[in-house]
Amino acid sequence: MVTGAERIGSWVVANAGRLGLRAADTARVGLIGAGESYAAWRVRVPGAEPLVIRIARRAAGGMARPMADEFAAMALVPPGLGPRPVLLEESPGPLGAPFMVTGYVPGRPVGPAGWTDDLLAAHARQMAVLHAEPHPTGNPPPSLTAKLAESLENWRRFHPRVLDDPETTRLTGLVERHAAAAAPVFARLDRLALVHGDLAVPNIVVDRGTPRYVDWEWGRIGDPARDLAHLGGSIAAAPWHLDLPAERIELLLRAYVAAAGEAAGSLEDLRVRRDAFEVYQRFISCLYFRTRIGDAEDRRSGRYTRTVRQLTDGLRRRLRHC
Repeated sequence: MVTGAERIGSWVVANAGRLGLRAADTARVGLIGAGESYAAWRVRVPGAEPLVIRIARRAAGGMARPMADEFAAMALVPPGLGPRPVLLEESPGPLGAPFMVTGYVPGRPVGPAGWTDDLLAAHARQMAVLHAEPHPTGNPPPSLTAKLAESLENWRRFHPRVLDDPETTRLTGLVERHAAAAAPVFARLDRLALVHGDLAVPNIVVDRGTPRYVDWEWGRIGDPARDLAHLGGSIAAAPWHLDLPAERIELLLRAYVAAAGEAAGSLEDLRVRRDAFEVYQRFISCLYFRTRIGDAEDRRSGRYTRTVRQLTDGLRRRLRHC
């Protein structure tokens, strides 16, 4: 029986020219890992830098974002921060599902103990480089309250049972009030940038102290504060987030402002927007993980039940005064 690795290797050898490679007789292929949307395979061909083939694990209509959007976002990433886009194949034919080929980003995700203050500061500096190219906000500027309302409408349409849960109903009102309180600060935002959109712990790989970013599924032009919120905070669920006390969040913010300069804007405004994005992101993630409770993985490991409890408890603590 032909394995997935063998099929990928044969395709790479047959399509070396399309991938910018010299003709090769063999390709070594190994699975890096599998996430919610993609399985990632590393490909090594003699005499060339490694490549990564990310094969969709969902049908085209079930992807969180079109693959072409992610591929386009990667083309905007400054060199050294993430993978370079190589090839997008949106037909399922060659490997059984749509896929994209990218450059390989060296490094490994780092566990909580490895996230020293020095690494937090290095992460802040890399984000400042990522966000350096300015983009206009448009008129009016992006509104988190509007984004929240749009998200809730989609959840009501496609997953009404999740929002009808009494615990979720209570949280929804608290999150709406928290976003509304931050609205005046978002209204002052006068600059957008390329953002990764999901800089959670598994999407940051570290090589000799240098963090770089993989999995650009949510890459887009947006508010830089969004990227500052994903890594961690007081609302955290392993393995996606770090439990960061207020003083370490402040270290991250100040290191970012020092690196970004005037582009960062007001530290006070950045702090409010980061906090609002943390609440919004964890709430939406909590809704998603509620849809996974009771599935095969949850029955095996309890992973999603545990994550929902961690995020719900964190949101309730954060929002208890709203």
